[in-house]
Amino acid sequence: MLRVLMVLEDYGELMFLQTVLKKLGFDVDAIQNPRSFSDSILRMNPDVLVLTANGKKVKGYDMIRNIRRVRGLPRVILLRAANAPEIADPHVDGWIESPVSALALLEMIADIAGLNKQVLSDKFQKMRMQGEIEGFKERPLRPDEETEEETLERSKGQVGNFGVMQNSTMPDEEREERYKKFLNEKTPSEYRFTSKQVADHVKALRAEEQETDLEELEKQRKAFVEHLFNKKSGS
Repeated sequence: MLRVLMVLEDYGELMFLQTVLKKLGFDVDAIQNPRSFSDSILRMNPDVLVLTANGKKVKGYDMIRNIRRVRGLPRVILLRAANAPEIADPHVDGWIESPVSALALLEMIADIAGLNKQVLSDKFQKMRMQGEIEGFKERPLRPDEETEEETLERSKGQVGNFGVMQNSTMPDEEREERYKKFLNEKTPSEYRFTSKQVADHVKALRAEEQETDLEELEKQRKAFVEHLFNKKSGS
């Protein structure tokens, strides 16, 4: 499983990309505080770093100077503003414009990490058709970039493997028909995550974690009581 550490200035973008990567099977850690960067590197030992290049708080271009690479890892992708230049630097494996297209980021990760780009793209498009990804306004396509329909057409029939992910078993004709129907009936979201959406999402995650912790505590309590009972019975 590919480990990805993201440190981004924009919280909505950070949460959106984290959601996409996790749904695709990546091990993802997403932080906003640059002071946690060194600890996160040591704890996670990531294969890929995705950082805002030069934000108000997150200055990834400076942060990567202290990274010690081992056999070329971690790979580094920096997100730049639309009017910022790409700088040729041996510490940087790729530059991408922010707000970032999730598909463009996935394809760049595939390129620098040696993954199967077509399988990754096909999985992503399938998730979009099923409505699993929405809520963040991605940047418009440049004239030299392909549309989602073109990407889908290009990815049809490709064979490959990416970790736990397998090729779609849906027939090509059915997949194409469902995607066209999706484009005609559902307008892509044109907004970022609102503060309420983020708060609700965090609240749900914390509730789930708390429920899991309580269940584990109850199991331990029962095991302890059974142990005392068995000990008294045997004495």
